[in-house]
Amino acid sequence: MHTARDGITGFGLVSEIKPDLVLLDMLLPGLNGMRILEKMKEEGLLPAIPVLIISNSGQPVELERALELGARDYLIKVNFNPQEVLSRAMGLLGTSPPSNAGTRGSHAGTKVLIVEDDVLLADLLEQKFIGAGYEVYRALGAEHARQALVKTDFAAILLDVIFPGTDGLAFLAELKRDEKTARTPILIISNLGQREEIDKGLRLGATDYVVKSNTSPAEIVERVTLLIQRQN
Repeated sequence: MHTARDGITGFGLVSEIKPDLVLLDMLLPGLNGMRILEKMKEEGLLPAIPVLIISNSGQPVELERALELGARDYLIKVNFNPQEVLSRAMGLLGTSPPSNAGTRGSHAGTKVLIVEDDVLLADLLEQKFIGAGYEVYRALGAEHARQALVKTDFAAILLDVIFPGTDGLAFLAELKRDEKTARTPILIISNLGQREEIDKGLRLGATDYVVKSNTSPAEIVERVTLLIQRQN
């Protein structure tokens, strides 16, 4: 393992040794994390070398740009523990950390997609779903979700309705028109709790609808589990 305390040294190491994985802070002296990603892209090191972003910033615009450049995943510092970093890193390397079969076995291999630009909430949901044994994919918005859906079949989709770029309800309608996702259970997770908003989401094809402020991550996992069971 190699470490660097500044961006210039860090990029030099990446360029020289071409590591199997890079854990990258976005706020570094000398050369910030975004510039390192840009230089890696320029030198053809992305996406060949997996990069896990570790940042104090949960700004969707910054994270979107990092993913566009080729970063594979991101963690917000205030929300993770060392075990989660290890789990994410091993996932990017194509290996799996030891798991508790008693808690994970029943949903092993069941894939869910979380389309949510609130990184703090997405982190909490991901932790809960992984703890229940699910395989979790995340997207900050519709475009990233489309890319994930091309490559992977999901047992369920969690969808926010307000995020940059595309209206969430318009994306919901798009998903229901697509033969691949027309029958996939879709749970809307929203801050909009007005009756008309809920009715609109359900009319457009959402399987269920929860208001973020009224529902815990554990309850959301339970709702999704029930939706998948009913679908099967």
